[in-house]
Amino acid sequence: MEPYTNIVCPDCGQHTRVKCDLGNYRLVGRHAVGGMSKLFVASDATLDREVAIKILNDEYCRDADRMRQFEQEALITAAISHPHVVRVFTVGKAYNHFYIAMELVPGESLEQRMAREGPISEDKMLPLCAEIISGLEAARDAGLIHRDIKPGNILFDANDHVKIVDFGLALVTQGGVAKAEEVWATPYYVPPEALVGEQEDFRSDMYALGATLYHALSGKPSIPEQSQSSSVILKRKENIEPLSKTAPWLKPETVQFVEKAMAFDRNDRFDSYGDMGEALAHAVHVIEEVGAEDPIYSSERDQRRRRDKVMVTVLMAFGLIALMAILGVVVFKNIGRKEKQGPGSEDVIKFNAAMFGDDDDYSPELAERIGKLFRKSHKHLQEGRYLEAKTTFEKLMNDQDVAEPTASWAGVEAVIAAWLAGDTKQAEVATAALSQHIQKRKVAGNSSVAELARQISGYEVIAQVQKQDENMAVLQLMAVALKNWELGAWDRAIPMFKNVEKVVLPEESPLMVYHDLAKKYLEDYERLKSLAPLPSSADVKQLGVHQNLLKKTMNDLKTKGRSRFHIQVWQTRAQRHLKELERLEQEAQQQAREEKTKPPSYQEQMAQFRKLMTASKFSEAQQLLARVSPPKGDLAQRDAWQYLAKSATTFMRDLEKELVKNPVELEVLSVNGDRYQVIVSANLDGLKLNDDAREVFQPWSNIEPDSVLNVYRNMFELNLETLDGQRLTEHAICYAWLMGLSDKAELAASDLSEVNSNFEKRWPAIMDAVGEKPLKKK
Repeated sequence: MEPYTNIVCPDCGQHTRVKCDLGNYRLVGRHAVGGMSKLFVASDATLDREVAIKILNDEYCRDADRMRQFEQEALITAAISHPHVVRVFTVGKAYNHFYIAMELVPGESLEQRMAREGPISEDKMLPLCAEIISGLEAARDAGLIHRDIKPGNILFDANDHVKIVDFGLALVTQGGVAKAEEVWATPYYVPPEALVGEQEDFRSDMYALGATLYHALSGKPSIPEQSQSSSVILKRKENIEPLSKTAPWLKPETVQFVEKAMAFDRNDRFDSYGDMGEALAHAVHVIEEVGAEDPIYSSERDQRRRRDKVMVTVLMAFGLIALMAILGVVVFKNIGRKEKQGPGSEDVIKFNAAMFGDDDDYSPELAERIGKLFRKSHKHLQEGRYLEAKTTFEKLMNDQDVAEPTASWAGVEAVIAAWLAGDTKQAEVATAALSQHIQKRKVAGNSSVAELARQISGYEVIAQVQKQDENMAVLQLMAVALKNWELGAWDRAIPMFKNVEKVVLPEESPLMVYHDLAKKYLEDYERLKSLAPLPSSADVKQLGVHQNLLKKTMNDLKTKGRSRFHIQVWQTRAQRHLKELERLEQEAQQQAREEKTKPPSYQEQMAQFRKLMTASKFSEAQQLLARVSPPKGDLAQRDAWQYLAKSATTFMRDLEKELVKNPVELEVLSVNGDRYQVIVSANLDGLKLNDDAREVFQPWSNIEPDSVLNVYRNMFELNLETLDGQRLTEHAICYAWLMGLSDKAELAASDLSEVNSNFEKRWPAIMDAVGEKPLKKK
């Protein structure tokens, strides 16, 4: 029985829940049931908390594709760490059922809220949309697209914040895009590109979110029908009724945001989640400014809905009457056709002899009927329609007119057909049905067919056929070979497939089909055997080649089931390996970027600072020091240098402001000995000078510092009796000291210290911090 099944004791009538303990978790209640899985509330015995347990439905728990999707969902969701994506705690297996333990979200879903409240006002919905965008962006950053965003997969926690759930259909992207093998998403919300089998990217989730908002804000989905062909759905998505008409109470900014998100052409949607978030923020701002209107449906719309419901009911009634009439005609014709059929032809008689032998006591009419069913089922095997063949074999097994052991061998072929289809669950059901049939028909327990039924009903690898029947050896070998193959015991399966090919059969025998089928498994084995696993040291290029080979081999496979499952497992491992390499590459790139952007050391910065000082670029030097982060012991030194640089910068700016007004006749001496008589103008880079012959520009570094100080003294009144004069003098002292005029700086600093007690304390501390001795008073 499935976990948490309610059973009743046949003696006392007490109800009991069975299979409730899954690892460290104990199931305490059923939470929800979906198409592929069930969700339970469970208690975590280790951490004493409630969690959600997701279990794959019994009908899917042995299906290789569904198992792979279920495991992938856990891995994908666990890869995302974000407050608006449900957290996955662990994955496990119990009672042959895989389960995922995840965060329990106590609140309702958006779908339930919509059903309860109807249209949701935009001032409530849009802030929630911001959280959804944030969660989807985190998924995209992890290299994933969700592919099933809809109201049912958006939950609310205890604080009414969003949690995105159900990454069961998610895809790992390659370069931002991916292509799914199947389309399972809900038609209301599925993007157009998914319907036509094109590659999907994050804009596909964007469309689904837009369609979800359309439904939530207006109270009705963007397309009217859900169960339609892909072409009809696609056509309707091309002509969606404008949201402004469906929900006239919405603000234009909200309408524009939703319609851009669900544009038919993905290139017309937002270029990024960042752009989408900005547009949403604008719409929210408008609502905050002017307020939102309550969603109200007009009475005319309600009346139209009622009329539509009546019309649908009438059409369904007429359709049912018409369908019954058509079925009556078909049945009548079939009855007439059966009455016209005569007894078996020569080829049917040959078929029956090959299948049943000459000893079976069948009338010609019965032999023809049974023979046609066998021939039909074996033809289905030839055409690869395995589950159809299984259905026909089961009809033969259950047909009371089919004698034993033929009926039981038909049951064996039903099991074989299920394995050929790669459906282990159907094979398990067919094996159980075969065992029940053998008991019901009281087939001898020591017969070869009964022995075979016992062998293939277990979970052990089969070493050899226990009791071989010469007439049905091909079925025995094929059944055992397939059983071992599906268990992954290829070393046991391959010799038996080879023996199937060796069984000699009459040319007209319908069992010849198994020769061809065994050959397909042998060919697939050679393909799979050549796929050596990659070493853990494989690089991205090797992984790319390996993935292409896996994809090609998957397309070349002739069989279903275990062979495809193995390739899918290898593809998943290769994808994980690739993601790990990409993660390591991203970390390396991030480290390289950090190294590149890492600020130079304090010593390197101070060396650059001194170069700027030598070039009289005091402003740049000051800005450099503002970004310096020295060791704790060098803070005082950095601050002292910054004081000097800042004072020198002010010195230069004051001088530049004065000189920019009018030309000044003052002698200026360059470091090369050139003399200039007129200062035309000035800026922080230098002076424009005139030497009677021409105008030249000289940077400050090319002008003698003594000459600069002389210009400064002529431009300003350095009166120490005024605060302005003291300020100007202090700036000149800093400039002189930085330019190497330490004697003049010391003399002026001594004079200024006598009238300014603050400077008297500050200057010795500055000199001490930069490594100079404090000044002594004269």
